[in-house]
Amino acid sequence: MKNNFLSVLLFLCCAVATQLLSQRVWAQTASASMTLDQLKAIKAIKVANLDKDTYFKSGGFILDRYEERPAYVFTYSDGITRKIYLYKVFTAEDTKELGLLAIYQNGKTNDIKPFVIPGASADRKAWDAYIDDLKYVGEKEPGLMSTLTFVLSREMAGLLAGGAGKSDEGGDKKKEEYNFCFAPDAPVTLADGSSKAISAINKGDVVMGYSAQTKSLVPTRVNKVDAHAGEFTLAGVWLSSTNELTADHRNGLTAPVLLEATKNHPVLTATGRKALGDVKAGEVLYRYDATTNSLAAYKVVRTEAAGRSVKQVYNLSTESGAYLIGETVVLDK
Repeated sequence: MKNNFLSVLLFLCCAVATQLLSQRVWAQTASASMTLDQLKAIKAIKVANLDKDTYFKSGGFILDRYEERPAYVFTYSDGITRKIYLYKVFTAEDTKELGLLAIYQNGKTNDIKPFVIPGASADRKAWDAYIDDLKYVGEKEPGLMSTLTFVLSREMAGLLAGGAGKSDEGGDKKKEEYNFCFAPDAPVTLADGSSKAISAINKGDVVMGYSAQTKSLVPTRVNKVDAHAGEFTLAGVWLSSTNELTADHRNGLTAPVLLEATKNHPVLTATGRKALGDVKAGEVLYRYDATTNSLAAYKVVRTEAAGRSVKQVYNLSTESGAYLIGETVVLDK
């Protein structure tokens, strides 16, 4: 009887804390109404490494670790370590916030149990599904309800105590950490020489890469796609072929090509790795030459520290450690 009462109490506390948290968080952000189908799709997302994968795109969704927090860790008297990971969930298409994903991990069995927490404006069926998960999944795992209740209550307490100010400071830091990215329309050069917008690239795709060991172009697989929402200013450099700059062109020069990225993103220069924002006029970068299927030297003829702004940026992690944006070699951050 006592255990049943405790289970009911934890269930009610978790449900109330969730509702209050959702109202406070999503009242301050541009949000969308989560549907039941979206909840099921988010719940099915598999996170390869919960400790390292803090932000990534999966299907039509973006997962972003809540406030860049590490996992909540609990060690009970039974000796089992339990963890709760929190992710904010956005739509990949328009970066509207849908809700939270709370992932419970049992340190002994490594069992994972996801709980999708809808936003305040979500469809009633999505909320019903979440409540069912709390009751029929949460109550079966010893220690799960108490850990989840603590985490949601702790986050709610932080918001009530004015945690929004702290999150703004963390948001600035996170924005700086995300400053290694490209606009959604940045063209990634594929292994066959064609291109595709970076926003359409998925984990496992094969793109054109660069091997620092052989100093040559190689096909490379995409290990991870990072996507971030916010307000990002792009830096730019304009490139012209060194052959054109040294030859006599009586018929006119080809217009310089533009490479854009956030200022900290590394590129390959003649002197090695350098952040795009630190590249100066006169320096040399490398671009794909389809006629020779190799790299050609291009000189920077103009730079711009602050160009256009975008509300979403993307970044790739590749096996080779380098890939091509607009046929120009860029490096993994």
